[in-house]
Amino acid sequence: MKKVFNYLVIAAVAAMACTACSKDDDDDGVDKSKNYVSYEGEEYAVKSLTVADYEDFYENGTYGYGIRLMLSGGDFVEVDILLANSKFPEGSKTYGYSDSHAAGTMDAFFYEIGEDNSESEGALKSGSATLSKTGDVLEISFDVTTPDGKTFSGHYKETAEE
Repeated sequence: MKKVFNYLVIAAVAAMACTACSKDDDDDGVDKSKNYVSYEGEEYAVKSLTVADYEDFYENGTYGYGIRLMLSGGDFVEVDILLANSKFPEGSKTYGYSDSHAAGTMDAFFYEIGEDNSESEGALKSGSATLSKTGDVLEISFDVTTPDGKTFSGHYKETAEE
């Protein structure tokens, strides 16, 4: 009887090992370990994403959205894009920097990392962001340079709540 019990314990432990979480991803196949922001060569993990709806901020018929990637300690970076309507389009689109405030552009970038923040009120020198939406999965990648020469890049992909 003791041998049977030992075999049952071994079988139970083996079953738990085989059925334990084999990955830290959700069932949607999103690898959250690849969510990062790189600032001046140092990489930071992204904890979450929020989207702020700025509506028709410029009063020109565009819809502005601030896509904010939250880092640890309350630090963040925010990519602001302008769309032609109020919904993120399905598929993938790249938004290049422009100060024209036209739909289909990225018009601002804000950040606060440690003591460093965007004192120039979101201005950019150059850059682009690619926004992809497939069903309820939202993905953003960006690579920008601020007027003072600071460089940022990042990537975030996760199931979005609508």
